[in-house]
Amino acid sequence: MTRHKQKTLIFVLLGFLLNHLFISGAFAQRPSHALNNSKDYIQIVKYYRYLNPDSALYFVKQGLKVAEAQGDLLGKAALLNQYGMIDDNATRYKDSREKYLEAETIYRDAGDDIGLAATLVRLGVVEKRKGNYDKALAYFMDALNISEKNGHKLGMLEGRVVFAEAYYALGEYENALSNLRMAEEIDRQIPLSNLSLNMYINYGNVYTKIGEYDKAIAYLNKGLSKSNRPDFNGLRISLLVQLGTAYYKSGKRNQAISIYKEALAFTREIKNVLREQSTLIELSQVYVKNQPDSALFYLSQALKIAEKHKMYRQQIAALDNIGDLYKAKGNLAKALYYREQRNSLAEQVFYTDMMKQVSSLENAYELEKSKAQLSELTAQTKEQKMIKNIYLYVAIAIFLVLIVTLGNYFRSRHLNKLLTKANKELEESNEIKDKFFSIIAHDIRSPLVSTISILKLISDKELDQDMQEKMVGKLVAHCDSSLEILDKLLKWGQMQIKGVRLNISEFNPVVNVYRNLGLLQESAAEKGITLDVDIQEGVVLKADADHFDFVVRNLLANAIKFTERGGQVALKAKAIDKHTIKFEVMDNGVGISQSRIEKLFELSATGTKGTSAEEGTSLGLIICREFVLANAGKLEVQSQIGKGTTFSFTMKGFFKNIT
Repeated sequence: MTRHKQKTLIFVLLGFLLNHLFISGAFAQRPSHALNNSKDYIQIVKYYRYLNPDSALYFVKQGLKVAEAQGDLLGKAALLNQYGMIDDNATRYKDSREKYLEAETIYRDAGDDIGLAATLVRLGVVEKRKGNYDKALAYFMDALNISEKNGHKLGMLEGRVVFAEAYYALGEYENALSNLRMAEEIDRQIPLSNLSLNMYINYGNVYTKIGEYDKAIAYLNKGLSKSNRPDFNGLRISLLVQLGTAYYKSGKRNQAISIYKEALAFTREIKNVLREQSTLIELSQVYVKNQPDSALFYLSQALKIAEKHKMYRQQIAALDNIGDLYKAKGNLAKALYYREQRNSLAEQVFYTDMMKQVSSLENAYELEKSKAQLSELTAQTKEQKMIKNIYLYVAIAIFLVLIVTLGNYFRSRHLNKLLTKANKELEESNEIKDKFFSIIAHDIRSPLVSTISILKLISDKELDQDMQEKMVGKLVAHCDSSLEILDKLLKWGQMQIKGVRLNISEFNPVVNVYRNLGLLQESAAEKGITLDVDIQEGVVLKADADHFDFVVRNLLANAIKFTERGGQVALKAKAIDKHTIKFEVMDNGVGISQSRIEKLFELSATGTKGTSAEEGTSLGLIICREFVLANAGKLEVQSQIGKGTTFSFTMKGFFKNIT
């Protein structure tokens, strides 16, 4: 054996040894007993579900085959729930919902209420992650009713915890706390479970969000005191991370860093690489503002873990954060590099892999079809007596099979393309519909409920004249608010279905501005707000006048709404080049936080109330941006909390010479 071959063999053996050591260390907690039934498969799927989703997917499919062969329907339903959770974690919500619905049918047929309630909770979680909170709450209520009917305390605890999570996502923190208190009362009556620790995590989330940090820290520490069990290791890390967040939000940065590092050390101790990676991301955020180099250090570690273990989504998130950090530092070259890395990986994960799977399925289908045809051909050739005729028939049959296979292949590809296009259009249509009805359920239902309550008070005829007049005034305000929201909803829905229609003309915007100011004068006067207009003479816009009216009216209305009494609102216009006019609507109101600015133009089911509790919805700004973009313009916002906000937009136009 040559020296070169000896070195190669040594390196191969060394690599095998290191690989074995890594597996025996990193996955030391993996279940070691044989896989004989659905319970064994469920245990190993739970182990791999977050650590290695591909392995979890493999074992859940094998487990389903075993459960099917053994006639274990309830085991099959439990494995379908695990399968759904794998799809859910990968944001394949349609696939996960199908698995849960199949499990639901099995549990209903078997009369297993405990399994049914747990599955209904999973269906609700899918709807919550899709933003369909009304459907999610309906599923959670069905699950809770089943658990209460059967006196199943653990199911009742889970129902209250998921209700709290849904209300937290909706921003209804009092409702979230109310459900958590009920969950805490139930928890006192049963042994400690993972749901108990989830309850403490949710307490920490809510109290941190509303700024009651001492309560958040107390509940999280209480949860930590009960989490000293190996099967609670993952939840212990979540409690530590949320505790670090509570300290950080309360201004105790050093304590936050200490807690995050404790969580990081624990993830490494138990060799949970997924939670180690997410903890590194959280820890990096503490250093972003004051110590960006330290933030980059931890983000780089998180990226290495994600790359090593092929955690593609976590890798994309880490690349995003690193790119943003370099951008903030002014290193645009590196920011661009990491952004390109992120985009390349996203394309590979979400598009290339998908096409490979489709191609693989097509090839498998054609291969199976060819095998079947060849098998039939072989059976026919055995019946022939003459060897020369057999060869001839085989050759002809193979030639025909190839022609048919190729014809079907190209036909199948064409049909698949048409089907993919149709499915995409249908999904987009369903998404628009879901968003539309979600907004209707939230933004129109609330004013109508208040209107009905006021009408009932008036109908009781127990109010004096002054109070009745006040109630009528409130009734009118609620009706006006509902009408305004409905108008915006209809306009937005029309745009989604028919697109934005343009009617370009040349007009003097000054006339339009003062006409719209006349509509808003009363609301400004009620709050003592001064309205200033500074537009040079001779301005001519070349745009859709109705779109311009809508944008100006909405931006001025918002400025009045979010400006304190006695404040100032101004509208200015200036030319930024020969063919573009820039308009600015400025106020000295409450301002907008940076986190809200980032989501300001996203469709949302919740609005923000003005300084005098005026109702509002985010649709107005979304439509404004659509109209500005349709008129080849740009809408921007700058704001500081407590100092005011400036919305600016551009449209095509020019200054006409005045002699």
